[in-house]
Amino acid sequence: MLKIVLENLSKDFGSFRAVDNVNITINEGELFTLLGPSGCGKTTLLRTIAGFYQQNEGNIYFGEQLINDVPTYKRNIGMVFQNYAIFPHMNVFDNVAYGLVARKVGKAEIKKRVMDALEIVELAHLKDRAPANLSGGQQQRIALARAIVIRPKLLLMDEPLSNLDAKLRVQMRNDIKRLQKELNITTIYVTHDQEEALAISDRIAVMKDGIVQQIDIPEKVYIYPNNRFVANFIGTSNFIEGNCEMKQDETAQIKILNNNFILPVKRKHNGKVQVSVRPEDIKVSTENSSENLYKGVIELSLFLGQKISYLIRLTNGQTIEVHSHPSSHERVLSENQEVYLDLGIRRSVVYDSQGNEVIYSAE
Repeated sequence: MLKIVLENLSKDFGSFRAVDNVNITINEGELFTLLGPSGCGKTTLLRTIAGFYQQNEGNIYFGEQLINDVPTYKRNIGMVFQNYAIFPHMNVFDNVAYGLVARKVGKAEIKKRVMDALEIVELAHLKDRAPANLSGGQQQRIALARAIVIRPKLLLMDEPLSNLDAKLRVQMRNDIKRLQKELNITTIYVTHDQEEALAISDRIAVMKDGIVQQIDIPEKVYIYPNNRFVANFIGTSNFIEGNCEMKQDETAQIKILNNNFILPVKRKHNGKVQVSVRPEDIKVSTENSSENLYKGVIELSLFLGQKISYLIRLTNGQTIEVHSHPSSHERVLSENQEVYLDLGIRRSVVYDSQGNEVIYSAE
């Protein structure tokens, strides 16, 4: 196992700063995910850790060792790429053995370690097969076996599931999480898929424009996002404009449409705010049972099996998304039907007018 420390790390390409002053400590045996949209710098950061790129500023430590000037082949890393990078002219066994042959490991040891790795990914029975005769999922397992067979201290995975279909992605992410825990290898995983990151990670770093926006365990990144970007990128959020007026006792009156809520705030703020409400936190009803409910009209109703998704237009003209989990006695509400909503304000996150700072959260 290996602890990784990134200290004030930056990487430029000409005048463009792809990674900007990143500070991260990745614990021994942790599965740590770099998450963000295309172009946010996550792959550049991963490749800098691998040594494919040289940082312009900052330091990289593997344990206590400063490895800024250590070449890639001496960093003892295993890497799984998006395109698998499997050699088409070699069978499965030889593909997995490649790294060991390059390290001049003895033949008997190579055979043992390759077969052990193939057993771990459950493909030992295909050791003689050509890559052209493997499915996408099997090729990805071979790439994973080739990465772990060298017994690396650090495993780097760059969008490893992006070429697989949806069902196979779910299966493979479960397998990766299981194998990572079994092998106890410190792993850095890059993806743009929020669900994938939430499912497999011990912790997640959300990136935007080369800057880390938030680092935390999956539950906290989802429930308590640091800013509007994180709230909008991780899952789905409705953003409703409100107004904040401070009281004398460190509470604030938050006005949203025509309703007022007194909430304890994390910092003083007067003026406009953005209220982030998750679709699953909103309760929808056909009855006006409370004065704090909001009136709306269903514009679109989608039955998705495990949930019903509604697009509902509020009286101010804004359309929000609401998720309801169906039960045997619940019918799907009709389009153009009038409904009443509990927006779950006390479960929301309230940001300043720019969406950069948290004014209130239930945490």
